[in-house]
Amino acid sequence: MLELFPGSGAATASPKHSAQHHTRPTDPGDEPGASRHAESVLELAAALQRSLLPQLPTRLPGVELAYRYLPSNDDIQVGGDWFDAMVLPGKRIGLVVGDVMGHGVASAAMMGQLRTAVQTLAFLGLPPHELLRHLDEAARRLSDTHLATCLYAVYDPVSGRCTLANAGHLPPVLARPGEPGRLLDIPTGVPIGVGGHAFDSVEFDIADGDTLVLFTDGLVETPKRDISEGLELLRGALPSQQVPLERACVAVLDALDPVARGDDAALLMARFHGIPARNVAHWTLEPAPRAAGQARRLLRRALDRWSLAHLSPVAELLVSELIGNSVRFASRPISLRLLYTDTLTCEVHDDCHTLPVPRTTHALSESGRGLSMVSTLARRWGTNRTDTGKIVWFELDPGPQDAQ
Repeated sequence: MLELFPGSGAATASPKHSAQHHTRPTDPGDEPGASRHAESVLELAAALQRSLLPQLPTRLPGVELAYRYLPSNDDIQVGGDWFDAMVLPGKRIGLVVGDVMGHGVASAAMMGQLRTAVQTLAFLGLPPHELLRHLDEAARRLSDTHLATCLYAVYDPVSGRCTLANAGHLPPVLARPGEPGRLLDIPTGVPIGVGGHAFDSVEFDIADGDTLVLFTDGLVETPKRDISEGLELLRGALPSQQVPLERACVAVLDALDPVARGDDAALLMARFHGIPARNVAHWTLEPAPRAAGQARRLLRRALDRWSLAHLSPVAELLVSELIGNSVRFASRPISLRLLYTDTLTCEVHDDCHTLPVPRTTHALSESGRGLSMVSTLARRWGTNRTDTGKIVWFELDPGPQDAQ
């Protein structure tokens, strides 16, 4: 079980500055052309950094977001800080913050590559410690000169659990209504790119109204303030009573005095609300021929309850296909789950580890059309391996009506 502790004494000096690149002061005798070239390189790095950072919505299913990227006030310190938030299969939410060591165009480019790699790995449904292991391998293939710190968390809005893993990054702060913010006591791990080390995941409960604060060291550490002091300022700036998340984000930035920074910084705040139990339906079916008919009846009742009967014809067709495939290969009971959020999500879980793959079909083919039909009719669909088998899922757009 994850431990919480109120102080910041466990924080250590940021590893970034041990690898910081120092630029030679401009010599009065330098050629004007060299100066203009240096300015162009800095402008390119800054433009690249801005283009690679996400524009996130303020709300995702079960989560409210507020975030900032703050470029350095030092013209030579164009860095590799990044953050992201993703809706994963099963309406889980992936949260990531990272920091490529060093500065300049190369660091900004490396940041973009790592952010893309995280997104790709996250959508495979990998648990946080496995994602960081694969990210470490990818980073070593991409560059033998860049290291990065990274924190990756996955929140399940149905179970109210959060799982995270850390690769050399500062721990996040968890703020609960009526309580001061607390640093999470989690294994630090080694930075991405070192290689040869395992990462550990930790899991903890999240209650509705809890806020997780992820950030890079540039937010809390300045030339005149060490990390421990900055962490205390951050914790103290988090409102003890629940206020709009954007206001809490502004309060943190005001307390940490961003004008005094000499490094770029990223801040990502996520407030959790979960998915109401009334918007979740779950059943277990025996892997028998009658399972498809049972699934259609159960689906129809749930859609009627959610005022989504207009989705029944398509949803029943697709769920029959998924259940039918599971019946062919499953040896244990099949799990069927529906989620009603911004979409209608249907998941079928069985104990077969082989993932179905769409096949090219011909006009006279009598098989292989099922997944093509799912791909055509669903808003999105996908497959993910689990420890006990696989999940095949699809989403349908519920239309203009909001989730109840």
